[in-house]
Amino acid sequence: MKKFFSLCVVFILFGFALFAEQSYLVRAVSGKVTYREKDGTWSPVKVGMRITDSTTVATGLNSTMVVVSGAENSIVILPLKTGSMKDVVAYSADNTFMRNVALKK
Repeated sequence: MKKFFSLCVVFILFGFALFAEQSYLVRAVSGKVTYREKDGTWSPVKVGMRITDSTTVATGLNSTMVVVSGAENSIVILPLKTGSMKDVVAYSADNTFMRNVALKK
């Protein structure tokens, strides 16, 4: 009975981890990069911010943003991209724009 209970707890915890929202740390911003706040206004993205998959972002003309996922992979978001971070990151990965970027500390 204890094994069954332990196994159930492990599956429940795995399920929570599977559906957890990904977060990203902004490492670099160049040009005009904004995000939509809960009240609908657009604010500038700043280095050091944490943003989640559901955050809507927009990069302007000649603007880029570099974010780091939990696995320490740097992802470059290119100019003229708008959408949720989940969609923008998926687009970057699908089009082989995902790179490890050497960032100066």
